[in-house]
Amino acid sequence: MRLFGATDLAELVGRSVLDFIHPDSLPVVRERLRRLREGGTAPLIEERFVTLNGDVRDVEVTAIPITYENGPAAQVIIRDITERKQGEEKLRASEQVARGQVEALTYSLDVLATAPAPDKFLGQMLSTIGRLLKAQSVILWLLDEANDSLVLRAAAQGTNFAAADPAHPFIRNPLLWKKDKVLQETVFTGAPVICEDVEDDPRVSSAIREYFKSKGTKKYLTIPTLVGGRVKGFIGIRHEARPRYRPEEIELAQALAHQAMLAIQLNEFAEQSRQAAILEERNRMARDIHDTLAQGFTGVIVQLEAVEDAIACCRRKEANEHLQRASELARQSLNEARRSVHALRPQALQRGNFWEALKGIVKNTTAGTTLHTRFELRGKLRELPLVWEENLLHIGQEALTNALKYARPRNFETRLICNTKELRLELRDDGGGFKINGRHDGFGLAGMRERVEQMGGQLKVTSSRGKGTKVIVTLPYNHESVL
Repeated sequence: MRLFGATDLAELVGRSVLDFIHPDSLPVVRERLRRLREGGTAPLIEERFVTLNGDVRDVEVTAIPITYENGPAAQVIIRDITERKQGEEKLRASEQVARGQVEALTYSLDVLATAPAPDKFLGQMLSTIGRLLKAQSVILWLLDEANDSLVLRAAAQGTNFAAADPAHPFIRNPLLWKKDKVLQETVFTGAPVICEDVEDDPRVSSAIREYFKSKGTKKYLTIPTLVGGRVKGFIGIRHEARPRYRPEEIELAQALAHQAMLAIQLNEFAEQSRQAAILEERNRMARDIHDTLAQGFTGVIVQLEAVEDAIACCRRKEANEHLQRASELARQSLNEARRSVHALRPQALQRGNFWEALKGIVKNTTAGTTLHTRFELRGKLRELPLVWEENLLHIGQEALTNALKYARPRNFETRLICNTKELRLELRDDGGGFKINGRHDGFGLAGMRERVEQMGGQLKVTSSRGKGTKVIVTLPYNHESVL
């Protein structure tokens, strides 16, 4: 009775089963009833019921024809699967959010590497935030520390770039932000601040409240932009009526805000000086961000593809495990990207040498997938310069990333050979391979060569279509490499 929303059997007696069938399921149910009347069976399928109080329930139904009191009848077994379907839907939604994060961050990385003008990159970042969060507008404000005022740096209306609105209170009076407690909280805490109700939130200044009301804004979110832990501005995201902000939405907005601030820093460096040292630093930052974000999110994509396979096979526990790994890899990649901005040592190397760090990254990235990994250490690994360890770790990550993105291998082998004269790192896959002399995008192979040249070593890459790829890094020991 509970399945039909009844409290008494009398509520169900005399009712046709069709009275409880959702309109979407009626054609299928009528066909199944016809088969039963003709002596056929009705195999297990999923249907939707409507209870007496109007609730919709997902059910599994199977039926077979029987004889009851010398007449034809049917034995029907119904199982309520509403909770299972809701769980699957939540799992799909989480997977879609995670995939959206990967796509947004990968897209922003491509724009950062190719956009000729920083303003274009900033506009793309703001419009991406607006599109993913379905915002009215997204505005990047920077703090002018000399005047203690706000400066509008870039704006997007929906998914399009936008000009400054002269009616905005902060445009009319750049010092007014100091009277807005929401912004004061953002600046002083360095954390996102949510305003769920513009009308009643006492933190909102009267000028901002009236302006937002005139634009139909019901709620908004402020994301601080940080440099070296200091707040340099914030991104304001306005919305009409919408559900509460989800944690993953705020995390994504923070990640894109970090990249927007990184673009501003890079531009300031270029404007301040054209010296080779600054250009070299810009290349290092772009290369390191590529190594952390692009490589890390390739691992995320691998795990998300495993989620899709698990969902298709109804293995919910396995899907949850892959989704958890994807979330952990995404957070690790974001943390490493932030560390690279500040030229900090990769976190993986703080727990051991590069060989152990590389093995851990490969295992975490490919865990639960069909890719088989193999590791071999020949000889004794001596203590290496920090720059060697960082470069070798990134080269290993890049080789794995390229294999996962383009080659689709079944096996990936990592071998480290150490003797008294040199160190040799070999990375091999049995995937599709590529043309060495062909055109390649991004910082991948070029970044490998730069890192090997920096260490005074040799890089050899062999590959061909259908025959896999082998990367060999040879580093001769010298007085600088002996610690």
